[in-house]
Order: sequence, then structure tokens, then C-alpha cells
Amino acid sequence: MGRVLRKLQEKFSDLTIEEIEVTTHPLFSLRHGVKMIPTLAAGNKKLSGIFLSQQKIREFIENLYDDSKKL
Repeated sequence: MGRVLRKLQEKFSDLTIEEIEVTTHPLFSLRHGVKMIPTLAAGNKKLSGIFLSQQKIREFIENLYDDSKKL
């Protein structure tokens, strides 16, 4: 997933990625509704699954940017 996100950072230069190690920060995960690994989160939107395809990740990020333009 990291490689896909780094590639998307080239397209979306203001994309900020923060990795949280849930095994060492379990309370953070619980507070933010992370129930599955991996999980991408932005505000109240989450994408999670055992296998996240490049297409799903790209769609999630693109939808975030589309939604932000509507504000």
C-alpha cells in the first residue's frame, strides 16, 4: 500500500501520509475507529480491507480530492 500512496503523492502534491503502528498504539486505533488492518482514513472516511487494490486506494484518494473541491 505504501508504494501506491507514494505514487499518488506525485499526482496530489499536498497529500500527507501518516503511518500509525497499531500494535504499539492500540488506543489511537480504537479512538479513530480502526477495526481492520490496513485502513486508510481521512476525516470521517475510511477504507479498509484485508487486500486493498491499487484501484481502490486511488479511487479513495481521488474521491477525497473531489469532495474537497465541492466545499
